Order: sequence, then structure tokens, then C-alpha cells
Amino acid sequence: MITDNSFDVLCLTETWLKLNDYIGLNESTPPNYCYKHEPRQTGHGGGVATIYSDILNVTQKTGYMFKSFEILLLNVTLSDMQKKSIISLALATVYRPPGPYTEFLKEFGDFLSNIHVDNTNDALGLAFTDLLNCFGVKQNITGPTHRFNHTLDLIISDGIDLTDIDIVPQSDDVTDHFLVSCILHIDDNNYMASRYRLGRSIVPATKDRFANNLPDLSQLLCVPINTHELDKMTGNMGIIFSNTLEAVAPIKLKKVREKRTVPWYNSNTHSLKKETRSLERKWRKTKLEVFRIAWKNSMSSYRQALKTARAEHIHKLIENNQNNPRFLFSTVARLTNKQTPPILNIPSQLNSNDFMNSFTDKIDNIRNTITNVASNTLVLSIAPKDKLQCFTTIGQEELNKLITASKPTTCLLDPVPTKLLKELLPVAEEPLLNIINLPLSLGHVQKPFKLAVIKPLINKPQLDPSELANYRPISNLPFMSKILEKVVSAQLCSFLQKKIISMKNFRPHHSTETALVKILNYLLLASDQGCISLLVLLDLSAAFDTTDHDILIDRLQNYTGIQGQALRWFRSYRSDCYHFVYLNGESSHLSPVKYGVPQRSVLGPLLFSIYMLPLGNIIRKYGISFHCYADDTQLYISTRPDETSKLSKLTECVKNVKDDFR
Repeated sequence: MITDNSFDVLCLTETWLKLNDYIGLNESTPPNYCYKHEPRQTGHGGGVATIYSDILNVTQKTGYMFKSFEILLLNVTLSDMQKKSIISLALATVYRPPGPYTEFLKEFGDFLSNIHVDNTNDALGLAFTDLLNCFGVKQNITGPTHRFNHTLDLIISDGIDLTDIDIVPQSDDVTDHFLVSCILHIDDNNYMASRYRLGRSIVPATKDRFANNLPDLSQLLCVPINTHELDKMTGNMGIIFSNTLEAVAPIKLKKVREKRTVPWYNSNTHSLKKETRSLERKWRKTKLEVFRIAWKNSMSSYRQALKTARAEHIHKLIENNQNNPRFLFSTVARLTNKQTPPILNIPSQLNSNDFMNSFTDKIDNIRNTITNVASNTLVLSIAPKDKLQCFTTIGQEELNKLITASKPTTCLLDPVPTKLLKELLPVAEEPLLNIINLPLSLGHVQKPFKLAVIKPLINKPQLDPSELANYRPISNLPFMSKILEKVVSAQLCSFLQKKIISMKNFRPHHSTETALVKILNYLLLASDQGCISLLVLLDLSAAFDTTDHDILIDRLQNYTGIQGQALRWFRSYRSDCYHFVYLNGESSHLSPVKYGVPQRSVLGPLLFSIYMLPLGNIIRKYGISFHCYADDTQLYISTRPDETSKLSKLTECVKNVKDDFR
């Protein structure tokens, strides 16, 4: 219905969905659409929802609770190409369940869905009309909207023109209410420009045009004598690639392509849908009962075919990915969890500098509260015997495998899209190999690889998007810098595995999933033995973002045995780094990275685990079982109900941890 009629917004009442029940809405929402839902808080039935196109900037206004009706109030902001707000309107979906009319009339309300305003002599209908007149709003529906010829569904507007109001009966097995549609006329229609975006047209022929226009790359094959020349060489490669891309695929205004239909929509469902629409048109034209029954039966067959095709599609996905838990978990979450808009709707009053200042101030404030940055737990009794003096350069085949196996995600800082870069490997593989191997030999990370662009990400979808404190920074790095990190990470992990350091990050086939299985197994075994268990979850504030760089280098040198050229590489990796926020086509000022490791980098979680190695020394002193994975640490003990000595040890351990990491 939504795609057939090209609706931008569809308002629903009586969804009958409970709190945290999103399966029905997930199934009903087509690609390129999002939804908001307000379930009935108590009892069954009720519920209001709105399904809307993702080109609209929609935020939900909360705090509107009434006894006599349910309401979902949204703020819809229409924007232009520069993401500047043009016009904003309120959209409310209201359902008034059966009950005393007088209570409803006393409460503040703008919309209604149950009073029969088709009877002009009805006292309650007149009272409601008077209420609307008091607020200066207009009721636009005059015909019946229910199969019993009552006007139950209303469209009430204020300061906006409605045309092409259409009331269409639906199949009885879908609803006994009619579909009410209309067109809202906005004074300034420039918001439609949001269907067009600036971008490049990358087509199959782009690769050949790029290769033919690419200048001589021999200058990128020389061996620089110092780190300054390496920085310059890397920058020149980016400039050459960027200029070539601009010549063959310049930035221009592109129409946003709508996503294809759902993957389970096949030829069978297509033919059934076509047949159903044909019968519907015949019934609406002739009003013959025989066509209405045929339409109803055909609609039932079509819906059943869709349901079957969807089930078969999901079954096939699960069957083909039964050994891929990450895919299975994400599939279940996509089907059952609330779906959030793919693009964060950040209020227009917030700019990139606001976010940059907020993120910087937050880290500075946390760092100012840290009073003990060099505790006695940092001293090792025995220096590490094994040493890692330098990193080994890689060959062309290994580099090609790394690039090919990497996800085709592209960062704003990348000179060419990652997908295109993969296609250009045959003509650019030698310069790319040089750019990766030279930093390993010189113990230096190029300056272009130490610049990150920050994407603000709201912590939870239900939080207020206008509050800067509700966002966290997500760093995005150039693609080739992540390839360099993968090379270093592989060699570092191989070295650490030989040392048998008890961190899951260092060991293959150990992940958050195996960590959960291990702890759950421990708790179940303890329960079988009649013991009680206590689990403590440690949560460090902005852990990745407050990592001290000097302490990190000390951990690498004195805890893990990183020396020489390899240690110089890590010093360079976290020195003279900068980042900025990019938002709505605007960049913030550059800000130095004084603390932390990037969360979405390849090395970030691994380096943070090394940074937290002394934590294990503290916990082991108390004989407490524990498990660490990046910034997630769990302490757990089991004891007999009549024994309390272990509980006091756990308390002392937690206190010691707080003292050393405060």
C-alpha cells in the first residue's frame, strides 16, 4: 500500500502492539521508510504509529499523556540541499478509545478518531466541532470512513492546505476502516531537493577511465630517506588519486535511488499482486458483489504468498549462515528490535564545532578527575624476556589479500572510494605496497594516516537529540591507514600469543561470544554444586577516549617487550594526531588528540587491552576469577551460602581497582 501509493507518511491507529513489540512494524515498513510507535501502556489493544519516508527529518515529542485518548506527536522538519531547515510542522496521530465523551472534551486535544461527526445534529459531534473552532483548526473529512457508514477517521489541519482527499474502502480481512489519503501543500517545496544529493557517478566504466587518466606513479616508488619525505609521498598519492577521480567522476547533483523491493518479493507474488489490483479496480468501477468477493479472496492469497515467501527467504538466510553468529544475531535484531533511521536527524541548531568542543571538554573533564596516573601496580617484578624489535614488511600478494578481504567502507578522507580502489589494484598495487612497507621500515606513521573524521552517534535512539551530552564520537580513518594497522596488528598478535597473555583479544577464535559462554558455564556449574555466585561488571567512563599515551608506551615496552623500531612506530602512531567533526557538509576546527585510542580503528581495542594489563595483576592478588575483553571486565566468585570470606575479598579487590583507575 505504501509503495503503491507513494505515501510519504502513513498514520496508523489500533496497532495492537505491546511495549517492545516491533515485529509487525518491521514487517510492514518498506525499504527507505522508518517508523515511530506509541503503544498502549496498560491493557491490550490500542496503540498508534506513523510510518514515514526516510527523506523526512522526524523527531518524536514525548511527555504527552492523556486519559481519554492515545497520541503520537511528531515534529517533521523539511530541509533543503544544505540541510538547512525550511519549514517545520507537527504531525499527531490520535486514537480515542470508547469511553466517556465528556472527559475527552475537557482534555486538551486537536484530533479525534471515534466521535461520529457525520451526523450534523449529534450533540457530541457539535461539541467537538466547537472545540476545534476554538483552536482555529479545520476538520477536512466529510464522508464515511467506516464500513458501517460512520465518519470515524478525521484529518484535522491548521495553517496548511489539503487537496485530493480520497477515501478508499479496504478488504474486510485487513480492516473495517477505510484508507483516507490526501496531499499536503507546503508553501516552500524546496524540501524536495533532499531527494537529490551531491555525489559522484561511479559506474563500471569509471575504472578504465581512471586507469587511463592516472599519471605516472614512478615518483611513489622511490625510497624516502626520512620521515618528512614519507609524509610528502603519501600526501602526493592522495592528491594524484583525488585529482584523477575528479576528472573522470566529478561531484554533481544526483537523484537518490530508491532501494529495491524486499528480497522475498518474487515473480509469483508480483503476479498475485497484479491480479489483486485488477480485481480491486473492477470492483470499484462496477460495485458488483462478485468482484468484491473475488478481490477479497485474491487479497488473502496474495498476503499468504507474501508470508510464505518471506518465511522461505529467512529460512534460507539462516541455513546459509548457520556458522556465522554475527549475521544470525543481526538478522534476529533486524526482525525483532526497533528499527532506527539510517541517518541521524541532528537538530539544525547544532553545528560541527559544537560537537567538537563538547567531545573535547568531556575528555578533559574526565582526565581532570584522574588523580592517580602512575600507581605502584605499573612496576613489573620480572622484565619480559621476549622482545619485538621491528615489524616485517609484507609482499604484494599479502597486501592484495588484505585489501580484497576488507569491507568496502569509504571514509571522507579517502581520495577514492574503497570499492573503486579495489578494482584499481592491478595498476596501483606497487605504490600502495610502498606506502604500507615504508612506515614499517622507518618506524613512522604518515601524517595523512593520523587524521580522523568524527561522526557524532547518539547513545540511545530515545534520548533527546538536541543534547550534546547524549552523543559519543566515532572516529573514521582512511582506508589505507586501516590496512597498515591490520599488518601491524597481525604481527603484534602473533608475538603476544607466544607470551600467552590472558587477553581474549590476542587469541584467535576467542570473541565476546566465547566470553559469554565461558562465564555462563562457570555460573551454571557453581549453581549445580549448590554455590551462590556474584558477578561484578566493571565500566570505565569513556575508557577508550581517556587512555594516557605515555602510559600506553610504557605498557608496550615494559609489559609486552616492544622495543626499537617497533616501539618508535607506536610512538609515532599516537603522536601529532588530529581529528575533526564533519556534519551537514561542514567541518569543525582541527583538534589535537591528547588522549585515547580510536574505537573503530583496527589497533584500538588491542592497544587498550595492553593498556589494561595491570588490572589482571590487581585481581590475581585476591584470587578472584575474571575475564577481560577490551574495555569489558567481569569479576566473578562462587561460594557456599554460609561462607563470606570471598565476599570481603571481592569488596577489597573492587576498592583497589577503583583506587588505581580513578
